[in-house]
Amino acid sequence: MSTLKNSVHVLRCFTPSRPELTVTEVATWLGLPKSNVSRLLRAMHEAGMLDAAGRGRGYRLGEWLQDLGQMATQTQTFHARASAAARRVSEQMGHSGYVSVLVGTHMVGLAHHVGGNAQQVGVPLGGRLPVDACATGRALLATMGDGEVRQLLGGRVSLAAPQSPRDFDDLLARLRQIREQGFAESQHEALPGAGAFAVAVADPQTGERLSLCLTYPLQALGPADRKRAIELLLQERRNLMRSHP
Repeated sequence: MSTLKNSVHVLRCFTPSRPELTVTEVATWLGLPKSNVSRLLRAMHEAGMLDAAGRGRGYRLGEWLQDLGQMATQTQTFHARASAAARRVSEQMGHSGYVSVLVGTHMVGLAHHVGGNAQQVGVPLGGRLPVDACATGRALLATMGDGEVRQLLGGRVSLAAPQSPRDFDDLLARLRQIREQGFAESQHEALPGAGAFAVAVADPQTGERLSLCLTYPLQALGPADRKRAIELLLQERRNLMRSHP
């Protein structure tokens, strides 16, 4: 068995009721020779994966591993809160709500909530949309500086749909408007006949950025509903940006 696999098995020996372990205990649970386990634990200690136990014998999880676990928990919690926010908007408006994340130069859905109206529009989870050519993507790009956007896209746009930015200057102009008004909008872009509103949110703990989005059939949303949808998304963003797990 490889050193990496053995290291993973060692880490799994630690539990809330067993925060500190000795060489003998680990060797017994893993069924490995004490000499091998002793060398492995020393190597993990030198790598920072383990710290010496408080009473001077055995080991406990290293601080950076504990920090990593805490960060993972916070991220999962933020995703859950963002999904709940998208669900609330979906339920109140009757249309589809999404949470999306940037993967490379595309937006990918993490969560999808179907509204109560008979007609729903949207891209299935796992579908990829060019970041410059959808409301969710432009909402997220608007949180970056123009230089960061240029570096990400290489100064080019996807021209994914006739309604998408025509060139990089057009994209930057749209991002400036999004920063001013606080939300992004698209029509006939990701799907013909579909509209979308989106806002970007950042985890107060980790800085991770996600997009909340509402998609709807264009003929289904009048001026009053349009205003309400935008207000709901902006309110959910404010709540997410100031709330803590």
